[in-house]
Amino acid sequence: MKVAHLTTVDLSLRYLVFPQLAATRDLGIDTIGVSAPGPWVPGLEEDGIRHIPLPASTRGMNVLADLRAAGQLWRVVRRERPDILHTHNPKPGLYGRVLGRLAGVPIVVNTVHGLYATPEDRFLKRLVVYALEAVASRFSHAELVQSAEDVATIERLHLAPAGRVHHLGNGVDLARFDPDRFSNEERTRARKEIGAGPDEVVVGMVGRLVAEKGYPEFLEAVGRLDDRYVAVCIGPDDEDKSDALPRDLVAKAEEQGVRFLGMRTDVDRLYAAMDVFVLPSHREGFPRSAMEAAAMGLPVIATDIRGCRDVVAPDENGILVGVGAATELVAAIERLGNDGELRRRMGEAGRRRALTHFDESSVVGRVLATYRRLAQQKGVSMPGAAGGDVAVRTAVAADAPTLARLHSEGISTGFLPSLGPRFMTRLYRALIDFSDGLVLVLDDGSGPVGFVAGVLDTGAFYKHFLRHHGIAAGMAALPRAVRPSVSKRAWESLRYEGADDAAAELLATALEPEMRGRGLGTELGARFLTQLGERGAEAVRVVVGSSNGQAIAAYRKMGFATAGTIEVHAGEESTVMLWPA
Repeated sequence: MKVAHLTTVDLSLRYLVFPQLAATRDLGIDTIGVSAPGPWVPGLEEDGIRHIPLPASTRGMNVLADLRAAGQLWRVVRRERPDILHTHNPKPGLYGRVLGRLAGVPIVVNTVHGLYATPEDRFLKRLVVYALEAVASRFSHAELVQSAEDVATIERLHLAPAGRVHHLGNGVDLARFDPDRFSNEERTRARKEIGAGPDEVVVGMVGRLVAEKGYPEFLEAVGRLDDRYVAVCIGPDDEDKSDALPRDLVAKAEEQGVRFLGMRTDVDRLYAAMDVFVLPSHREGFPRSAMEAAAMGLPVIATDIRGCRDVVAPDENGILVGVGAATELVAAIERLGNDGELRRRMGEAGRRRALTHFDESSVVGRVLATYRRLAQQKGVSMPGAAGGDVAVRTAVAADAPTLARLHSEGISTGFLPSLGPRFMTRLYRALIDFSDGLVLVLDDGSGPVGFVAGVLDTGAFYKHFLRHHGIAAGMAALPRAVRPSVSKRAWESLRYEGADDAAAELLATALEPEMRGRGLGTELGARFLTQLGERGAEAVRVVVGSSNGQAIAAYRKMGFATAGTIEVHAGEESTVMLWPA
């Protein structure tokens, strides 16, 4: 089998999609990177990734160069005959999808790293970008979209055929970007290298030196800060872009004490030297640097735009400011700079958020699962079929549709599935996002094959669900909920807030049929109970239909004991079980 990834430049292959390249390489698949040639090609080839150059490919706007790059790609695809062509970035994503399909590639997959237009852009730009996207998406077999906001836009405007759009999310290497890897001595050495003392506040940015990343506002903001602050900019020049930072602007900032470190491969070590991370971008898909900073336990200041909102939960792990608002940026930096306890609290929340939302291995698993599903549909043989070893991990937002399906198929006699898959998906997104919730999944490398979900406080979760998801969930359930019998049971469910025993609650668990009978459900439940206990739960409750003897037996294996019966729904007896027994 042969898989080719198409990007604009080799930097994207090396730092944006390398884990996906490595995953297919490790399955024994001939894995190819196609991009403009550059300095990162030797490293790719040393790691077993064959590279094919597109000499005409550029990051800048050049129609003639883009046409030449498209012609070069056509010759590459006709010669190499890949089984899967996976396109990335705006321009290769457009011509790559079309040419791949016309050249007879069996499977064409595209990743939307961020729609090139946002709802805030002028109408003409949106019209052109959305029209091109709508055309190109008709030539792919799957659209993997990193941002949930882009998924909503694509579905609302019908920019891709129904059923072809999948929320991918984004992630980073959580083992590499881990603050515990760096000792206090290593952090001190890194700070000395950038000229920062122990009492100074290091404020850092990571990104290409272009205006779109918000460097002009950042430089203006740090110029207003007092001498306690040290500003660091990490990232390469990007002279192909029309908004590349002028050299005189960089020179002036350097005179004022801003450190420009250029492109660095030890960025994890440099995050460890920072106190605050800033990303005042004008446009983002799903910013990797902000995820890395959050994983490194840094509070993040970012602009209130698509992508940044996926990383920063306001006043939880960071602060959102307006685009181009240097004054807001100054205030946010000073707020964090003046409050070490706030920095610590937000940094710890950022690390927790990264562990639950930004796991790179989960993203890779979803990509491989897409390949396998399409390969099966197209009759293409793919090594490494699903069904091997399984691992337990924390659920991420992109798992919600699968968990909704597992719930509906595994607990089909329950009430909630009667409200439909869109409602169920919304419910699981709410559970995954709920700060006092816990959702663990079994993942066999292709995605979730089982899960367990629960909360520390059932009543608090339902209030959270109604406040943040109530309207959307209600609209999703409306076609079914208008029936009196369904609306009555929905009201009974929402009124249920658990018993008065202050117990946390296991709300649902389900496994794929082929995973049953192997003790995996019991192991998953044990992990869930242990983690809830670590978060302060002294007891855990589960409510199950009294007629469901199989589920009751499974919960007994986990250590639950029967504590009584209740009626969540009128006329339907449910058994209440408590752990520990």
